[in-house]
Amino acid sequence: MEVKNVLGMLFFFILCCKSNAQSSEELRTAKKFIQNYELDKAEIFIDRNFEFTEAGKLYLGNIASHLKEWDKAIYNYKSLVELDPNFAEYHFKVGGAMGMKAIEINKFQAAFLIPKVKEHLEKAASLDPNHIESKRALSELYLQLPSVLGGSFEKGLAQAKSLNKLSKLDYCIAMASVYNYKDEKQKSAKYIKEGIKALKGKPSLVLRNYLYFEFAQEGLRYGIPKSEIDSLMDKYIQGFNYLDLKTPAEAYLKLAQISENKSDKSTALYYINKSLEIDGNSKTALDLKEDIKDM
Repeated sequence: MEVKNVLGMLFFFILCCKSNAQSSEELRTAKKFIQNYELDKAEIFIDRNFEFTEAGKLYLGNIASHLKEWDKAIYNYKSLVELDPNFAEYHFKVGGAMGMKAIEINKFQAAFLIPKVKEHLEKAASLDPNHIESKRALSELYLQLPSVLGGSFEKGLAQAKSLNKLSKLDYCIAMASVYNYKDEKQKSAKYIKEGIKALKGKPSLVLRNYLYFEFAQEGLRYGIPKSEIDSLMDKYIQGFNYLDLKTPAEAYLKLAQISENKSDKSTALYYINKSLEIDGNSKTALDLKEDIKDM
């Protein structure tokens, strides 16, 4: 699997509470716009009131990330690194936004971004050895990078194992990815099933809403019953917010694509219809539905 394609599942943008907010009343107004998913209003309001503050740059970077406006996100996150170069989360966000941009540009341009992605993720991990997201990202990156760029199976495995004491769910997904890289599907499936069992038994293990979707898509790949996938997706949609990388429509679209790749026509149609129930005008979803019908 190419590095460029892998980066899409590495990065999760989490709103950090660290900020230098000017006015609690103004901040409440910004948060209200965001909670109501009025991101255009939130962006304008924050631009006017917080543009040059740490809080403002963080919100603007997060909104841009959700909207997949990666240059704008990178600009704001870089500004945060300049304000606080020793804060791991900011380095992680810069590396994450650069990684997501790499997906959308050509291979030649992406190759120049990858070393910077690696640099910021490694900096985040060195500043905070307990930073879960940077360890997840580094594990995947080390597995996929050639050795001349610092890639190594052993380094990827070590990062995955280090998550065991930090986040049971992230550990399970990272270990599944390691064994998937080795083409040991049974071991990968074992970790995904273990993670879903832990998630169901102890919901407090869910540190980010996006984990529900991650386990839904991985569970679908490894034969978890559709009823359980739907339960995970229901929780994802209930907790959906602007920090999640995929909208509910995009999430169901991804499940439909996985099902199509498995030649499971009925499940693919089921999930593409769910996607279209949310966004009936998506050309990608409409085109995929026609492809599925022709299977």
